[in-house]
Amino acid sequence: MTVARRAVVLAAGKGTRLGDLTRDRPKPLVEAGSRPLVHWILQGLKDAGISEVCLVIGYLGSKVRESCGDGSATGLSIVYREQERLNGTGGALFSARDFCGDEPFFLCFGDILLHPTQHYRAMLDDFEASRPDALLAANYVEDPACGAAVYFDSALRIHRIVEKPAPGTSTTNYNQAGAFVFTAAIFEALDTVGPSPRGEIELTAGVARLLEQGKTVRAYPVPAEHWLDIGTPEALAQTDRILRETM
Repeated sequence: MTVARRAVVLAAGKGTRLGDLTRDRPKPLVEAGSRPLVHWILQGLKDAGISEVCLVIGYLGSKVRESCGDGSATGLSIVYREQERLNGTGGALFSARDFCGDEPFFLCFGDILLHPTQHYRAMLDDFEASRPDALLAANYVEDPACGAAVYFDSALRIHRIVEKPAPGTSTTNYNQAGAFVFTAAIFEALDTVGPSPRGEIELTAGVARLLEQGKTVRAYPVPAEHWLDIGTPEALAQTDRILRETM
C-alpha cells in the first residue's frame, strides 16, 4: 500500500485562453488524445495506487460530475467539493481540507498531465523513501516567468520558490509543474498567508511559508517533454499529438 491513498485534482478553472473550446465545458474536460485530459490524470493516479480522489469543481462543475461520476467504473472512489469563489489554487485546496484529513495526499492540477503517467507512481515512491513535508514536481523550461520558479540544490532540496517572476530574472530553469505530494503541514502553512495582490490564496505562498518554517520540501524533476498542458490552443495541439502518438 502506498504512503498516500488519496488525491485532490483541481478542476474548477474555466480556461479563458482556450476561447470557444471552453464555452460549454470546463477546461479539464477538453479532449487530448481522444479523451478528456482529466480522465488521463485519473488513470495515472489509479495506476499509482491512489484509491480515493476529490475533484474540486467550479465552472460548469456539473459536467465534470457527469463525465467522471463516482469513479466506480474505473476502480476509484470519487467525491466532489465546490470552489464557490475562484480565489486561487490555495483556496481550491482548502475546499478539500476535510477530505485530506491528516494523511499525506497527492495534489495535481486538472489541466496538466505528467506523461508517461508512471511519474505519478514515481513521485509517491520518492515521497515514501524520503518523507519530506512536501514534494513538488518541477519541469524544465526556458524561463519560468509564466509559472513559479523553483530553486533546489544537488540533493533536490528546494530552498526558494517565486510566483510569476519577471521575465528574464530567474536564475533557475525549473517551473512548478502542478503535481505535488503534501502532508497536512500545507494547510497549516496556508492558514498563515493572506491573499496575493490578485486577491487569491496562492499555493506557491503556502510552499514558501513551509520553507520559512524550516520544513523539508523536495523537488521531483520532470523532463520538459514529459510535462503536457492544455492552457492554450498551441499547448493543447501539442498535447493531443503526443498522446495520440504514444497511445
